Amino acid sequence: MPATRLRIFVSSVQKEFEPLRRDLKAFLLGDALLSKYVAEVFLFEELPARDQDAKSAYLDQVKRCDVYLGLFGYEYGYEDRSGVSPTEREYDAATRLRKTRLVYVWGSDEKRRHQKMRKLVRKASTGLIRRRVEDASALTTEVYKSLVDLLSRRGALPIAPFDTSACERAKLADLSRKRIDWFLDRARARHDLRATVRFPAQLHGGSLRTGRSGHGLRARQDPPQHR
Repeated sequence: MPATRLRIFVSSVQKEFEPLRRDLKAFLLGDALLSKYVAEVFLFEELPARDQDAKSAYLDQVKRCDVYLGLFGYEYGYEDRSGVSPTEREYDAATRLRKTRLVYVWGSDEKRRHQKMRKLVRKASTGLIRRRVEDASALTTEVYKSLVDLLSRRGALPIAPFDTSACERAKLADLSRKRIDWFLDRARARHDLRATVRFPAQLHGGSLRTGRSGHGLRARQDPPQHR
């Protein structure tokens, strides 16, 4: 298992995002890459009954987490005697404890957003880079990008994303002759490729050469080299 295993605390108004919170947890624990680096995703509603008041329970979980993931929607939520919601208390605790904070603002209709939630969004905007999302797909995409970026900056990912990384141990013999033919054929068709393309003899015992007849590429055996 990787050395870096993140505990993620999901913070939002529960009633507003109840199904989405569960789906987000399932995504984080089920994704082929992230599941290797995410040890736990905390949702307050999954906490079992215990002899502990709710405020101290969720603040204890903020202390335990590595990443605070805040989803700020239109509702502000239940307010305590001081007029502060659990979502804002959780954000303030994560800030005070210097946790990694990832904040996503749901929707763009600011007239619908509760006045205190608008203030919380502004508060978050002064201390970090937040992202605005409009639907569940956008949320999972942004969360994925944020966590990959975090893991990369911590040096936890052994390689860059697959489609941008080099195969450092690959050999010429590992290349597929059929796929090279396909690639060069497409290149010739798109760019009118006329130059001769040659590969070392160790690539499947020969080299490839472009054909001028319009029938694709021809394989040619290199003559033996005299030493």
